[in-house]
Amino acid sequence: MRQEEEWFARAALLLQHHRPVDAAQLAMRRLQQEPYDVQAHLTLTEALLRQRRLSEALEMSRTTIALAPEEPSAFFLLAQVQHLLSRYMAADEAIIQALRLRPDMVRYYALRSQILWFAGLYVAATEVAYAGLNLEPQHAGNLLWLGMGLNKLHDYTTADAVFTQLLVLAPSTAIVRLNVGSALLERQQAAAALPHLREALRLDPTLQVAHRLLQQAIHDTHWWRQPIMWAVAQKNKIQHHWQAPHLRSKLWAVFLTLCCCLLLLPLAGAWLLSAVLDWRYQQQQRAPTPTDAWFYGGLIWGGVTIASAALLPASLPLVWALVGGGLVFPLRNAWRRFREGDKRLPLGLLLLLSPGGNALLMLYGFWQNPDSATESRGFLAIFGLFLLIYQLFRPAKPHAQQQE
Repeated sequence: MRQEEEWFARAALLLQHHRPVDAAQLAMRRLQQEPYDVQAHLTLTEALLRQRRLSEALEMSRTTIALAPEEPSAFFLLAQVQHLLSRYMAADEAIIQALRLRPDMVRYYALRSQILWFAGLYVAATEVAYAGLNLEPQHAGNLLWLGMGLNKLHDYTTADAVFTQLLVLAPSTAIVRLNVGSALLERQQAAAALPHLREALRLDPTLQVAHRLLQQAIHDTHWWRQPIMWAVAQKNKIQHHWQAPHLRSKLWAVFLTLCCCLLLLPLAGAWLLSAVLDWRYQQQQRAPTPTDAWFYGGLIWGGVTIASAALLPASLPLVWALVGGGLVFPLRNAWRRFREGDKRLPLGLLLLLSPGGNALLMLYGFWQNPDSATESRGFLAIFGLFLLIYQLFRPAKPHAQQQE
């Protein structure tokens, strides 16, 4: 008995210090001596689970259940394995069996709430979390998935109260910080989510999902994303009020919808600008500043050029004015690069000078082509499109600052 207690204590210590490989080797040596040791089977299953050897862990958990069908820990581990394999219904069946054997185990309620949350059954997830909290009101796992479920149900006031209580209980837990940050990011509160996601990565740098969510949060805090974030937040608010059973909430949802419809055109423009700058940010991996007047001036000039080609009557002064004004932007950028030591002529400038050079031939075209207006409109449209492409690809910041 003493030897068995020492073996179990050593295995538990290895798992506690995140050494699942050593714990698995210790459990296998124990099974060579005692093939029917239930605790050795459980330890090996947990060690395989922590190594993400899920197929082996699934087989071992089923072997343990066949060996000890009344052992709740075996069903608990089976539920964890099925959950990681995204087999949520099978995982729920296993954790229900574990709860039948041990209805007083609070962490079993937390796992079932987590499984139901990932299955999209948010109401059921919150009910199970409440049941676990009735047994232990300060249990961090049940508080976490209660807050996550309430967040999905758009009950943000109660969810924030739960998250506040949770952060007091477990302020230095990476998973808690990660989930709180993801919940805030989901409701379009990127600025509030940033410190939680950064803290999660500080506590556990191996959390790949935290890296992805952090990049998304940083991206959503860019100034051009704010109108879109506001629109999505209003949509969530309208959806929350409309789903409420009270007539007052439904009337408020209708009022908010009408107000948003009045802002539809500005929001459409904001969405278009956001899409353009998002694409540009993905290409250059840096955001343009709101004070980069030459960048936005070039975009506006290119848009005005295309609009003039479509709406205004074509004339030689108009064509030269729009082309000459458009060439100011790449010429300025080329001169700035030349002064900083870059002697090469930018490719974007060559593309713009090419249609600009063709404009010289239009003097002859105006006299010889009976449909010169159509020709000049097509030229202006192409020049405006080239200018937009050039502005999107050119760096938003001065070239010297990039080198630094």
